[in-house]
Amino acid sequence: MLQSSQDVDLTCVRESDISFRGIEGHRVARLASLAINAREALNSDLSAVREYLEEMAMVLGINRNASDDVELMPVALDVKDPPLKGGLTPKQIRQVVEYIEKSLATTIMIKELSRVCRLSTSYFARAFKVTMGDAPRDFITKRRIRRAQVLMLTTNDTLSAIACACGFSDQSHFSRLFRKMVGETPLRWRRTWKREEDVRPPLNGLPEESITMKAA
Repeated sequence: MLQSSQDVDLTCVRESDISFRGIEGHRVARLASLAINAREALNSDLSAVREYLEEMAMVLGINRNASDDVELMPVALDVKDPPLKGGLTPKQIRQVVEYIEKSLATTIMIKELSRVCRLSTSYFARAFKVTMGDAPRDFITKRRIRRAQVLMLTTNDTLSAIACACGFSDQSHFSRLFRKMVGETPLRWRRTWKREEDVRPPLNGLPEESITMKAA
């Protein structure tokens, strides 16, 4: 049985400590982190569970056929040692990324993220961009777009429900940002890439709309 994230310090996992049938240590640590996050989200955010499972499949190389493989919004999640000058440490980045992933359905304030790293808001914002290449707000938006893409591919939920599940204020806000970052509307993108055989029934038999939270 998996332990809770309070009992497991994944930031201490090193490649030299792990061997799992040829999978690199950093990938095992990522799989463990995703599994723990998925378990913790089971009772509160089933849309997040779906995304964690999809990302686990990607880490393991379980993808669609190469001929029709869809490209999701690219978001850097793994940070390698040593840290960049003026940036965050690998431990700080892992902590803040996990916080973001668990909070995507709600409003995320930069000051909340800075508290996770025990830094001032201004210093955190600069250090995050140095490390990740994106400002915190842009990174969060990309994560929300990526989660929305997974939900559009794997559920029959309405775009309005998906927008709320991913922390957008409404469908209009979601569509505007999606078109800006992806280059087409969510509806057109979904029609292009969604395959009915990829759609999964709601987890635990519960509709996702019943457990998602609209951002304040």
